[in-house]
Amino acid sequence: MLQILTGGNAGKELELTKPLTTMGKPGVQVAVITRRPQGYFITHVEGDQFPILNGKTLDAQAHALNDHDIVELAGVKMEFFFRA
Repeated sequence: MLQILTGGNAGKELELTKPLTTMGKPGVQVAVITRRPQGYFITHVEGDQFPILNGKTLDAQAHALNDHDIVELAGVKMEFFFRA
């Protein structure tokens, strides 16, 4: 699950049901969260700035997501978590 923490959709939750979930604003910043057998991973797709994960700017590699990680994309903060 992703819970949006800031912006106009703050408080909303997004269930990650598909193998690929694209997020962001096309032309500004886009990332994809992929579901793999090893877990969930975030990868930069488009834009000059890379996503921020727990305060650190990511590079072009896929990065594993852990429970309660904070993702910042196109100025919006989201929390990744596993629903029990």
